[in-house]
Amino acid sequence: MAAGLATMLAVSGAACVEKVEVDQATAGTASDLAGGSATDADSVVSRFAGQEMSFGTIPDEPTAATGEPIVVGMINQENTPLGSFPELRLGAEAAFRFVNEELGGVGGRPIEFRPCITTFSPEKSRACAQELVDAGAVAVVGGIDITSNGSIPVLEQNGLPYVGGIPVNFDEMTSPVSFQFSGGSPGAFVAFAWHAASEVGARKVTLVYPDYAPIAVSADYAEGVLRSLGVTDIARVPYPITTTDFLPVVTKAAEGDPDAIIVGAADAACAPTMKTAHDLGVEATLYLVGACLAPSIAAEVGPEAIAGRIFNVEGPVTGSEPEADLYAAVVTKYGDPQLNAGSASTVSFRAAMNLYAALDALGPDDLSPEAVLAEMRRAVDRPSFNGHPYTCDGRQLPDLPAMCAPQQMLAGRDGDTIVALSDWIDVPALVEDSA
Repeated sequence: MAAGLATMLAVSGAACVEKVEVDQATAGTASDLAGGSATDADSVVSRFAGQEMSFGTIPDEPTAATGEPIVVGMINQENTPLGSFPELRLGAEAAFRFVNEELGGVGGRPIEFRPCITTFSPEKSRACAQELVDAGAVAVVGGIDITSNGSIPVLEQNGLPYVGGIPVNFDEMTSPVSFQFSGGSPGAFVAFAWHAASEVGARKVTLVYPDYAPIAVSADYAEGVLRSLGVTDIARVPYPITTTDFLPVVTKAAEGDPDAIIVGAADAACAPTMKTAHDLGVEATLYLVGACLAPSIAAEVGPEAIAGRIFNVEGPVTGSEPEADLYAAVVTKYGDPQLNAGSASTVSFRAAMNLYAALDALGPDDLSPEAVLAEMRRAVDRPSFNGHPYTCDGRQLPDLPAMCAPQQMLAGRDGDTIVALSDWIDVPALVEDSA
């Protein structure tokens, strides 16, 4: 069961991963990312001076922060065979190093980043949350915490904001102290449903997902959207979260020759799902979450098995966006050499930069958990780092009030290139219309 939960985590979390630029999507570690365009001697701000970003204007010269530190925590699962995600910690770490060493921190005050590692244990997650409360943190950046039923209650009791990360459980999606900049699996399923009905013209759709409550709710959302758009022939294929053999799952999904199959499976399930569908000659349009778009998976399955598949992403894929280029430059200079730049680090980097923007708006003298909570709750169409603007009014997805930016984009692969297939899809409006 525990191993299955780790697989489920990848399903929910992978829906949040975006490809920040085409060339980067084929890059490997942070060491490879710059392609010779940056060195340790370069400052990032010197390359982007004067450009407007979601967090403000890049200064002309780098400035290091030297004042009293501001403690920001993180809870992230690592060092366990049941799921280890160091890339999220490393992404946030790179962002805060950039803020401290080149942006002058928050009004001259550096951010003291304190990650706490949990190991698939509610007790350890709870201890991490209490540790950060005791350390005087003003906020906690989300990572991946499969046992957030241990950590989130402690953060709620102490009014400590939980900002960003990859929401896996209902705890992160519903807590009044949680603020999520991604749609997770609910956003992905809704976007897929809209595309299947409106763009593909599907009349028969099959929803495939692990039998786990947060993912089942995503399928509920998708079914509601499909029915509101006139699709009534809908089949559901839940499968045990411990599943490792996807031949029976794909075979069942293909029964009745559906026009579209929406699959809530990622990580180790990506390749076998696509390969099996190809080997079986499944002609339905196949939708998979964004992690299945990764270059390593594309190389594993081959161009024929991945051709025509549709994936959700949560950021531009063109490489023309300045914040995508900034991310690449920061990770090159400040990221761990082995950090996979196209990984879920994009999500934690976004969370760190969005939190920095909120702290900077408050100013160095008005920083407390209460002030950060109030600042996040008044966000309306606030710019999000290389993502959709976020609104934290609790009404974007009423049943999941912590979801501040569930909007999605869709993409596909053409050889080695990731191709955009849609603009932003308004997930909240689709859910509202289907209610």
